[in-house]
Amino acid sequence: MAGRLVIPSRIFVPVLMALACRDKTGNGADAGRSLPGVFSLGPTSNTNWNVKAGPVMLVSAGNSSDSVSIVLPEATDSTIELVQDVAPVSGLVFELFNRGGKVDSTRVLPQNMGADTARDCNAWPVGRTQSAHPDWRVGFVRGNVSAMPLDSIGSLPSADSAMLAASLAQTAAILPVSSDPTFRRLPFRVQSAYTFRLDSVEVVIADIVRTLNEEANPRIEHLLLIGERPIGTKGKYAVGYFSRIAGAEETMQATEVLTAVRIGVSKSPAIVVSVDSEEGVQLGLIERTGPGQWRPTWKSAYTTC
Repeated sequence: MAGRLVIPSRIFVPVLMALACRDKTGNGADAGRSLPGVFSLGPTSNTNWNVKAGPVMLVSAGNSSDSVSIVLPEATDSTIELVQDVAPVSGLVFELFNRGGKVDSTRVLPQNMGADTARDCNAWPVGRTQSAHPDWRVGFVRGNVSAMPLDSIGSLPSADSAMLAASLAQTAAILPVSSDPTFRRLPFRVQSAYTFRLDSVEVVIADIVRTLNEEANPRIEHLLLIGERPIGTKGKYAVGYFSRIAGAEETMQATEVLTAVRIGVSKSPAIVVSVDSEEGVQLGLIERTGPGQWRPTWKSAYTTC
């Protein structure tokens, strides 16, 4: 990619300290009941890309609204350097999406990056859309996916925002305790949260954090959570997926929700995320595999430019 993706303005919703104290103690660490981490597997010849989503994917690149990175889903960390000038987009029309839904449609003009013997980083092939399209994040070949607009916790009235934050804190508090005792009994904060409706349920995807503000070694714990509850109900969500990671604040990976879509004629729900870490930037799909069940399926190769 042309640059590292960063999380937009963060939303911090304080939650009462008492909620944090509701952590349930258990015999096992996270691995006992949580699903695997979103991107815990190494390079593989089968990246588990959902072919019904199309042959390639676009990601907005750089500071220009017409610059694109052309993501080749079958590339791995071992093969990405071989495909940096391969851009199979001729004749294809792409639909562009952001968290609000579909933005526009466009064709893409690939650009030759040229030979650069000094280049020591990996990047996707690049191109430009036929015209500028502000605020888009991800593109799919037309006809393969449909949009699922997301509502941000920051766009809700303050009372609804506080209620959602409290529900998420209650949900987080009943998960297996962290394997790192440093964060136990610390308050949860909702850093970002997005909701959408899916048939008769409301789905939430949230980044919930706890921080230890030690001057010499500030630490942070991120809990990426996807939950469901019947539309119109309040209280805790039934957790369909969660992943917990903790470490030094300055080196912690950042996960950003790019969009949510339905894939193929079966309209299978999926959330597109980007993870920015010390290793680089990696894209992924988290797909719904059944009622109340979500799991990470595809992960891209890392880009480091």
